[in-house]
Amino acid sequence: MMEILLIAAIVLAIFILPRMMARNPERDLQFPDRGFKLTGRMRLAIMASLVWPAIVALFLKPWNSNWPVFLYVAVGPVALTWGVCWVLWGFKKEKK
Repeated sequence: MMEILLIAAIVLAIFILPRMMARNPERDLQFPDRGFKLTGRMRLAIMASLVWPAIVALFLKPWNSNWPVFLYVAVGPVALTWGVCWVLWGFKKEKK
């Protein structure tokens, strides 16, 4: 039992001690900035993209062999909207 505790203490010391001895320990806890931030509009768009097909599924009941209608009414507008946004973001990035 004592050997297992000694090995665990050594392993913990190997991983924790260098972080404690670092000059700037706060830097280890911060995530690097990737240049993309999730804004309120983006969160709303993602939520709407998830909620719209769910609401349409409740009304159309695609499991009763209404799959083509469901794909046109629920998935189609979501895919079209995200596709248009993707193209517009590309043009916006190109201008910069």
